Amino acid sequence: MAKSISLASTALRYRDQLTEGRSRIEARFRTGLPSFQTATALSDLYDQIVCSVFEDSLKQALTGGAKSQHIDRLALVAHGGHGRRDLSPYSDADLMLLTPRISASCAAPVAGNLVRDLTDAGMDVGFSVRTPAEACSLAWTDPKIYTSLTESRLLCGDETTYRRFYESFRAGAKRRWKSLNQKAIQTRREERRKWGETIYLLRPNIKRSRGALRDIQLVRWLGFATHGQTDLAQLSSLGALSGDDLETLRRAHGFMLRLRHELHFRAGRSQDILDRPTQMEIARDWGYQGEAGVLPVEDFMQDYFEHTRGVRYVSAFFDDDHRARSRTATAFEKVLSRRIDDKIRMGPTHIWVVSKKLDSFASSLPDVLRLMQFANENRRRIAHPTWQAIRVAMLDRRLSPPDPQSVRSFLALLSQPGRLASLLRRLHELRIIEQLIPAMRRCRGLLQFNAYHQFTVDAHCLRAVQAATEFEEDDSAMGRRYRRIKDKTLLHLALLIHDLGKGYDEDHSEVGRRIAGEVADAFELETSQKETLQWLIHKHLLMNTVAFRHDLNDPDVVHDFAAEVGSVGRLELLLVHSVADLIAVGPDVLTDWKMKLIEDLYLRTRRYFETGNLPGENDPELDQHRQETVELIRAAGGSDSVVDLVGELPLSLLRHRASEEIAHELIQVGQWLGQEEGCYCAGLIEPDGGAVRYNVVVRQGERRVGTFARITGALYACGLTIFRANIETVGEDLVWDSFWVSDPDFADQPPVDRIQKVCSVIRKAIDEPEAPLPAARRVWKTKGNSEPEVVHLLPTKIIFDNDTFDHQTILSLFTYDRLGLLSEIAKVLFANDVSIQFAKIDTHLDQIADVFYITDANDQPIVDSDYQNQIREAMLQVINRKTNAS
Repeated sequence: MAKSISLASTALRYRDQLTEGRSRIEARFRTGLPSFQTATALSDLYDQIVCSVFEDSLKQALTGGAKSQHIDRLALVAHGGHGRRDLSPYSDADLMLLTPRISASCAAPVAGNLVRDLTDAGMDVGFSVRTPAEACSLAWTDPKIYTSLTESRLLCGDETTYRRFYESFRAGAKRRWKSLNQKAIQTRREERRKWGETIYLLRPNIKRSRGALRDIQLVRWLGFATHGQTDLAQLSSLGALSGDDLETLRRAHGFMLRLRHELHFRAGRSQDILDRPTQMEIARDWGYQGEAGVLPVEDFMQDYFEHTRGVRYVSAFFDDDHRARSRTATAFEKVLSRRIDDKIRMGPTHIWVVSKKLDSFASSLPDVLRLMQFANENRRRIAHPTWQAIRVAMLDRRLSPPDPQSVRSFLALLSQPGRLASLLRRLHELRIIEQLIPAMRRCRGLLQFNAYHQFTVDAHCLRAVQAATEFEEDDSAMGRRYRRIKDKTLLHLALLIHDLGKGYDEDHSEVGRRIAGEVADAFELETSQKETLQWLIHKHLLMNTVAFRHDLNDPDVVHDFAAEVGSVGRLELLLVHSVADLIAVGPDVLTDWKMKLIEDLYLRTRRYFETGNLPGENDPELDQHRQETVELIRAAGGSDSVVDLVGELPLSLLRHRASEEIAHELIQVGQWLGQEEGCYCAGLIEPDGGAVRYNVVVRQGERRVGTFARITGALYACGLTIFRANIETVGEDLVWDSFWVSDPDFADQPPVDRIQKVCSVIRKAIDEPEAPLPAARRVWKTKGNSEPEVVHLLPTKIIFDNDTFDHQTILSLFTYDRLGLLSEIAKVLFANDVSIQFAKIDTHLDQIADVFYITDANDQPIVDSDYQNQIREAMLQVINRKTNAS
């Protein structure tokens, strides 16, 4: 009993020592203790506690009968972050107890006592017991063990045991440098795939994402196998790192280490995710002020991206230098190479500059751009030694306006897809693009702080170029359209600069148009080329705006869009630009639904250019589709009234669904119409199984207000999330509403009885309009949920448009989504006697873009400003109200 009390009091003493030590270090950190000294102080604190507990464990083992001459041979080793004294406040303590075979019997009780007491003291411990031979053997097969052991440090115990292990380990690593480096690189690649392949992440992991702390560690690991050193300064003195690269890594390491300390201290636990609320708090606390058009948090994140960009670049070159290469492949490349001119040679896979000419070549911007042009045209990679020389020379080059030869080479580079995107990224990293296009400098690392755009402005523009060039090998219709564009220079240039107007108070498309004019003048483009470039950037959102927010069945919509575009050539440029832009926003932004709408608008507009026919006029393909649907209905015994419905269906329903699907739905609707009661409702599981589409058909009668509100309220009451909706009118009296929903109660597709239950709730809501809707399901917050609340930086926009149509008002809503918001918006419109004639609802991540074609109770557009303000204020009230939760 006395022994257990003693153990408990000892653990409590060490726990207090750890807690008080962290508090003291945090106080010093808050008053300006540099990040490296903070890490050292934390390492010293860990060392003191670990060594004290180790001494206690040895004494307990000796009391238990262990032999002193054997126990004295044990060595306690810190490795990983603990080994390199690179700890943050709540880092794990990675420890290995080294034991010669003769001491193995007493190692187990020492290890058991050590782990128990350190855990009781509140320290997270990674622990292993190994002989020196076992440690080395495991390291050669497991890259995670190897990389951690490269940064080993003796904490306490027998120095001879440790020295024998470490010397054997370092010698073995140098003999196996090729395989170990390959494994380390592959392991890091796998980690990057999980945590982020790009440095431009909205919520980066500052340890594991690309360009983060782990990439600095990768340089150490590769340096250990190749040079026997992990210290960056030592690697620089050995010539493995340039002085500039060493300074880049040091600055980035200091910044990210400070950031990691900050995250740990704020969370009171290990935390490596830099989420959006914390970004804002740190930007404020670290004194970032921002500037015109740039928020303080964006200013802070630009610094973060600048450091991660440098780390990514240095680590990538270090990776290239230290990966295993086949001498046979290198010799084969040289033997089969041919001379391009007196400076450049090209082999089967690579292109390079001959060594005698490399120094002068690398410092010449026209020569560098010409090399890239050749590399792109011939789809060759630029050899690493050539890249390294160019990088060193270009980073030292004084910024100056581009000469005509450089401009010609750059435009020639832009004319071909090839490896264009990767070459442009290299040019951007070398700050060459901003010498050619000065506006690019301001957008370097400029974060669009919302969940829709997941990348910085410069990264998004480069990704848009990549998205377009990938159409070159695509067998789809988009691929054919991209390949049809004979001169792709203007398209690629427009994608590269299309968002450079962001970050100003003025609309970015307007600013972008001016930037495009400046670029065209600097590049001495022809007048027609300048006009096309400016138009494409000024109108780069036009196609998406019309496709996603307007009724494409309306001939006026297509006519006005065609008048704005002007020609088939511009239409194809705008199409490819629009799709590439959406792809570059982030994963899953370009949904099948959006692509169908864009495709629909393109086909209708192209048909108008070629035939003069607007939607629904003299369309043989559409007529055939209708005829097939009619034949299927007749074959199934459908009535004439059902057949008549085919001619009244809006084009959007006809174009986007197969004849069999339409015929089946119309037969069911026809049966419902024959009953003359209630409303029609059916739930259909989408082909990918990820959503259910609920189709609701209602006879509106004379009053057209309230149906949408009751349907959305019913879906909300069932706990469903609406992420897309369409409202169409069929004939004079039928409103056909489609709602795409996800059901959080089911990981896979919901069962039939669940769909039937939802339909019954919807029918009751419509059939009993005076009855109250079922109460919305309460949302319970998860206990212990540590995820911060969502940060809303973009303003809500509520826009009334009476210029597009004379007979309807277009109401556009842009805001952040939350559970049940659409239902509440619908109730506001209902309460204000607003009739919804047509609607498109779209949600991406946490943002919505909803468009309603509305009229007042007398079917007139809403033009009165007081009436508009009344609706706007009511909508703002529900938007700004937090979701009820317990």
